[in-house]
Amino acid sequence: MGTDIMKIAAPLIPLALVFPAAPAWACTLCHSRTAEEVRAAIFGADFLGNVAALALPVPVLVAAVLAARKYLL
Repeated sequence: MGTDIMKIAAPLIPLALVFPAAPAWACTLCHSRTAEEVRAAIFGADFLGNVAALALPVPVLVAAVLAARKYLL
């Protein structure tokens, strides 16, 4: 199976030399005014409160997964 992949991939290797590495600007939303406002709101004056609000569901979800694993499997 490995040799089949190499047969397919080998002709594609020169393409890496043809297309030089460049930064990708695929996400236009990341560079918009809305994205700047969201970053300013999250990383603003109430940063610790925002981090706590974003991280609060994580322990609850982990507990739910562990309970489901224990009781359902």
